[in-house]
Amino acid sequence: MKMESMVFSQCRRMIMVMLLAALGMAATACEKEEGDVIINTAIELRFTDAIGHNLLDPATPNAFSQEEIELYYLVNGERKLTLDGSLDYPKHFFVFQAGTQHIMRLFPSLHEENMRTQTYIRLSETDTDTISCAIKRWGKGNQSAAVTKVWYNNELVWEGTGPRYVEVVK
Repeated sequence: MKMESMVFSQCRRMIMVMLLAALGMAATACEKEEGDVIINTAIELRFTDAIGHNLLDPATPNAFSQEEIELYYLVNGERKLTLDGSLDYPKHFFVFQAGTQHIMRLFPSLHEENMRTQTYIRLSETDTDTISCAIKRWGKGNQSAAVTKVWYNNELVWEGTGPRYVEVVK
């Protein structure tokens, strides 16, 4: 009986070793995932007049109306109004209050033409500005994207890392 028990114990160990080896080979044979898709493109804008009044604050005379502001993306050489009801921010921007300041968080176009993206921000009937961005892409299918440079009306206003915060005097 002792001999049978010893043989059974050795067989059981051998089966366990083979199972562990098979699991190890199966785990290393799997393709590694590229990781999560990351979209890091938000730009924060503060609009003021020459005196320093915040032009996104509804209490400011002649402030821009969030309801009237429109964004357009340049896609295949055409300006396209950005409106997507399936998003949390269908107009691709929102205005929030940080302390006493009203700030716009804008999500620029990711459609590159001539190595830059173009977003047009129509602040009022008579005031449209241009935001251009350089985009770095990576990951599987280049699905991840981050803004690396920002131009406002063709002037480089942000480059590098850290918060993309731009102050615009109107």
